[in-house]
Order: sequence, then structure tokens, then C-alpha cells
Amino acid sequence: MRGATVNVGGSLRALEASLAEASHESAAVRDQRRQTDAAMIDFLRRKDFQGPYYREFMQTLMEYGWRILSGWSANGLIFDRVARAGRPIPTTMVTTAWADDERSQVVTDTVIKGSTLFREHGLVRGKWTPDGGASLTTYFVGAALLAFSPVYIKWYKAYRLGQSELDHRTAGEDDILRAQRDIPDQRATDPAHIAVVHDDIAQLKSLLPDEKLRGALALMALGYSQVEAAAEVGLTTKALEGRLARARTKVSASRSIRVGLEEGGAR
Repeated sequence: MRGATVNVGGSLRALEASLAEASHESAAVRDQRRQTDAAMIDFLRRKDFQGPYYREFMQTLMEYGWRILSGWSANGLIFDRVARAGRPIPTTMVTTAWADDERSQVVTDTVIKGSTLFREHGLVRGKWTPDGGASLTTYFVGAALLAFSPVYIKWYKAYRLGQSELDHRTAGEDDILRAQRDIPDQRATDPAHIAVVHDDIAQLKSLLPDEKLRGALALMALGYSQVEAAAEVGLTTKALEGRLARARTKVSASRSIRVGLEEGGAR
């Protein structure tokens, strides 16, 4: 991690200037903000980076980081940013063809992993200082940039595998799946039950931004098999299995973080 920290440090000032330019902040305002950040960190350190104030602080940073990385992933600037941070994506893996829900999934995973780096190195180990040229928000974005490459590469490999399997489906398989969709489904005859299921799934949107995954989960809750649900939302069975596995990991991590924060706040 030491080498990674050096890479981020070398580009933090440029990153700070870029973010400041976008927000039209003056140098004096940025300097004042870093001093305010330092006072906040001193306050949170006295509370061992736990409790309600820390939770609110991290939530604000993660929401900010999510907005910034979402914008950069939408316009393709994210690939330039991670390259400047010393974590370039192989040119053969760079794509602009990913859907909104796929970008959202990658950004969400990146922000979660980046928050762990930020807490351990920026806060607990005290790597962030107001004299380093970057505000806390910039330092958080820098940590997220370090986390982006492995998250993106993992997604890209799974995405390409899923696309390859879709491309190699036989006409016979497609005919069978099409015939299955044409048959009235007796499992979905209760409108009230369907409404409840879709409402429950919709409530998971913030945690599971993957629209196809949520659609598959809704179908499986209504009695569809995993194979049928995958076909209905346009995924291969293996691709759906991969998304389900990542979702389980994310939900488990989110639950662990929430429990840890709640326990810290109860102390």
C-alpha cells in the first residue's frame, strides 16, 4: 500500500485543483476548508472514528465520491484519472459500452472499497494532513481511484464472459426460451402478490443498483427458476450467478459495516 499511497500523493494536488475548478472555489476557500477538515478529524479521532458523528461524516464522503466517480465513469474520464493515480486500466479493457446499471454497480463497489482504504490510511494511520494540498473529499476520491481498477477489471472479465455466452446461444435454445415466455405463467396470477414482490425488490435499489439483477430476483421470488429468470432479463445463467454472488458479498459487507458502526455508536 505504501507504493499506492505515493502514486495518489503525486496526483492529489492536481486532483484538488481539478475538483476546485469545477466547483469554482478560490485558493483561500480551499485552504480554509482544509483547516476545517483538520478540526473535524481531531474531533473524530477523539471518538476513535466511531459513533453517529463518524457515520454521518463517512456517509457524506461516500455520497460525494459516488457522484464524482459516476460522472467520470459516464464520460470516460475515469480511465484517465486512474492512470494518473498509477492504476491504469489495460487499453484492451477500456470500454464506453457499459450500461447505466453496470457503471453504477462498479462505482458502488469502488466507493465501498475506497472507503476502507480511506479510513485505514487517511484517518487511522493519519496519512491525510491539511498541509498535504488536498481536502478530505479529494483524499477520499483519491482512495476510491486506487480501488477502481481491480473492481472494474473484475467486472469487465465477468461482463465479457457473459457476452460471449450470450453470443454463442444456439437458435434451438432461443426458440425454447421464446416458447416458454409465450406460455401463460400460472405462478404470477395474483396481482397483489406481484405488487408486493416488486415493491420489496425496489427497496433494494440503493444497495443493488443492477437493474437486471433486481428484475431476476423479482422473477425468482415469483417462482421462476434461475435459468428462466436469467433468460427473461437478458443474461446467461452463469452471468446471473456471478451477479448474485457479488450481490451477496455486497449485502454481507454492508451488513457488517452497519453492525460495526452501530456497535461503535453504542459504546
